[in-house]
Amino acid sequence: MKKILLTVTLVVLAMMVVAQTQLKDYYIPKKGDWAVGITFNPATLYSQRLSMQPDAGDFAGDYVAGLALNPKQMFILSQDPLAAIRFKYHLNECAAFRTTLGINGSLVNYREYVRDDYAFALDPNTQNKVIDMATSSYNSVTLMLGSEWKKGNKAVKFVFGVDFMYTIAGGMLNYEYGNKLTELNPVPSTMPMMGLEIVGGVNDFEAQNGLSYARPIKSYHHGYIHGIGLACDLGLECFVAERLSLGIALNFTPIMLAIQPQTWTVYEGFNTNSGAVVNYNSLISPGSNALLYGTENVGCRISLQYYFGKE
Repeated sequence: MKKILLTVTLVVLAMMVVAQTQLKDYYIPKKGDWAVGITFNPATLYSQRLSMQPDAGDFAGDYVAGLALNPKQMFILSQDPLAAIRFKYHLNECAAFRTTLGINGSLVNYREYVRDDYAFALDPNTQNKVIDMATSSYNSVTLMLGSEWKKGNKAVKFVFGVDFMYTIAGGMLNYEYGNKLTELNPVPSTMPMMGLEIVGGVNDFEAQNGLSYARPIKSYHHGYIHGIGLACDLGLECFVAERLSLGIALNFTPIMLAIQPQTWTVYEGFNTNSGAVVNYNSLISPGSNALLYGTENVGCRISLQYYFGKE
């Protein structure tokens, strides 16, 4: 929070300095003019509970295992996107339609060598290896549609905006194995994180009727959470050059409906009762929803935009 306050303070001071040094009126957007820009909200860094991307220095295996070990209910959708692209279309000098799009995600393929069970059965001294792979696919998309109103005709303008917000965030995990699970090999060699005996491992399968061992092949641990809400902001826009403006605004989401679907994991194992390899669905959560409202969900959005239009 200290970093956020420092950033906000520096931006405000810079805008005040620019405003004080203006000797003329800068460009004023007119009907039909449009702008493209970027927004950044540092407060979102401190509020998101699920990272859609590994941090710098993270090990791929630790990142994937961390996702698998935390099948939690999440309400990260009431926040402004960390970074986004914004488009504006002016209805007149004081009002504009705007669209904001934020995208974030990752596709991580973590691979490990494991013993080749078939080669080992033929030759216990073999050095042959096969590859196991765990793939995480997580992403989030936020779309905001709204309007803004401005007051002022010089370099600095007061801006108030309202947006309808829709967000979807989440993902799934997939696992592929080099050693097939068969009647002759019902407990094949797998990478260490998949071992049932590993404390804190990914494989949390519990024995079922006829199934003493199984390994995950697909995990829908978090699901794709949907959020629909209303976002508001109040701030300043300062033209630091002829058509280039810098903005800063306090934003909050007074109401948001968040919906999480049913979550589950699919396992494969050899069933001794049926004498066949079967898939077993393990339910994690029936799904949840929440109506989030209030005024404490506050952020600070910084924006930079360039305007296009007739002179």
